[in-house]
Amino acid sequence: MFNFKTLKLTKRCDSESTNSFVGIRRNEKGEVEFRLPHGFDDFPEDDFEATKELFFKMYRTFQKFERDNWRQNILDTRPTGKDQIQKEKDGYRFKNKEDNDVVLYSKIALIENLLDVYRDLALDQMERRIGADEKVDYSKIDRYLDRAIYLPNDVIYIDKMDLPRQTLRYESTTLIDLFCFIVSELQNELEEDIEPRVQELAHRFSEQHLSHEESLFNEETFETTIRTLKGVLDDIDKRTAYKDEDYWRLYEAIETFLYGELDMDNPHEDGTFWGISNFSSVWEDMCATWAFRDFNNGVNSILYADTNIVFNSRHVSNSKSAGYFSIYKKEDFDDPFFIEFRFPNYKKRWMRPDLVFQDLNYTVIFDWKYMDKSCFIDHNEKIQRDITKQLCYELTLQKVKPTAVVKNQFVIPNFGRNEFLDGVHERLQKNCLRVFKADFSAIQQIYLTHD
Repeated sequence: MFNFKTLKLTKRCDSESTNSFVGIRRNEKGEVEFRLPHGFDDFPEDDFEATKELFFKMYRTFQKFERDNWRQNILDTRPTGKDQIQKEKDGYRFKNKEDNDVVLYSKIALIENLLDVYRDLALDQMERRIGADEKVDYSKIDRYLDRAIYLPNDVIYIDKMDLPRQTLRYESTTLIDLFCFIVSELQNELEEDIEPRVQELAHRFSEQHLSHEESLFNEETFETTIRTLKGVLDDIDKRTAYKDEDYWRLYEAIETFLYGELDMDNPHEDGTFWGISNFSSVWEDMCATWAFRDFNNGVNSILYADTNIVFNSRHVSNSKSAGYFSIYKKEDFDDPFFIEFRFPNYKKRWMRPDLVFQDLNYTVIFDWKYMDKSCFIDHNEKIQRDITKQLCYELTLQKVKPTAVVKNQFVIPNFGRNEFLDGVHERLQKNCLRVFKADFSAIQQIYLTHD
């Protein structure tokens, strides 16, 4: 398991590219780096707790994104010349709504293997099968009288009987305790419920082998705890005579966790170990989830959203744009986002803004942008095109809502707080287009709690 204290943080992002990698990989110098999202310029350096919290939240975010996209792949009827999702060795590749390639490496073997074993094996059955057998066969007790200890009142004590049995020695029950200790530590960081029996066995292991303060994910005790766990695992393996299939599954999962890093010996050709090649797809889903929680209530109402996120266990889409793009549209909202051309046989070219909502006073068109703030200050060709698109959305919207006060916003990620970006490019100011720096952590928490 890697140490969050020594994990190199990288805040560099190519501000000209929307295809930015977020995750952990090896850099040009061969160092393992944690590449942070856009907007994380103020993320604290050398902060064990902050780095650990971000890692596990990103881990959960990628898991949810993967689950949701697999669900969408099953439901999607969009015509395509190839499969929407292609399985990779440690993740998968798919096309996002802009038809760009997205590669998600969501598997970390040292964590996934352990949790897979936990989900696959029934803990109670495993305990009974590999636990020590203390049963006494009284029909054969006469064969062991020479080993008996004679006590007062004609009582004899026999320490053990050499009976054939397909069970592991006591040391293997310690293997289960060690396994449960690691699982409970991981589930605690992943904010998952921990089974009472797992907690019980984890506590037993901790009481027998660790001091009160020692933990896997504590900055001060990480290294000593890992050393202790490695020592216990080695001792178990040396003392255990009978090793069945379940033993090896437990042992190998624990060994990978304790000794593994991030598949450093078998890197992918592009150097990716864990993360996503195009984080903009994740950012859009995060923002859409935030919008459906905060902008769709009695006062505010979402009119249109170019998304099919899973929100509170359901896909939000209820309509199709251009015949096959899954979108959300309010029942009484007449979709105006198209341009007619080819007179006199008019045809429609459909457009899809990210989100449109209205309240009592106006109608905040949102465009989710996973980009650096500098793109909106300096001259950037992509932003110039995006401005034109936003103005088209505004123009077509005012056809159906001629008296509405329309506000246009780009939403970009920001670490730690919500605020508007000052000093934006002249064309943004001229067309009253604002750039909102949204609190990444707050939006991420909403995304993770509305599965």
